[in-house]
Amino acid sequence: MKKKNLFILLITTILCVSFLTSSAWAGSRQRYRWEGVAIGIGAAILGNAIFSRPVQRRSCIRPVYYRPVPRRPVVCPSGYWEMRRTWVPPTYERIWVENYYNRYGDLVPGYWKERRRPGYWVKRRIWVADNRW
Repeated sequence: MKKKNLFILLITTILCVSFLTSSAWAGSRQRYRWEGVAIGIGAAILGNAIFSRPVQRRSCIRPVYYRPVPRRPVVCPSGYWEMRRTWVPPTYERIWVENYYNRYGDLVPGYWKERRRPGYWVKRRIWVADNRW
């Protein structure tokens, strides 16, 4: 606690001494007047450049107005969705198998291999048109 009081007393003493000095040490009053004016003008120009709105220039070209595109009425086609089974046909493809070594260390040359995927049934949602109307 004593160190804190000593620190406050030291700061207070330094501030009092700095305020007690005479203004004669500062030099003449007009010495830095024009430098201050230049700094003030520069700050005003810089502030105006930062905070001013951009100038909107009018162009000589007349604006072109387009007619809005008319909306088409929504037509609800007659019909319904139905889940139906559809057949996906089988696929065949030829694949080239690169050279490789088998588990006995023998080199097996490359060859063509046919891959067959069987067909299958899938349930899909299909739109069925209703022609009653």
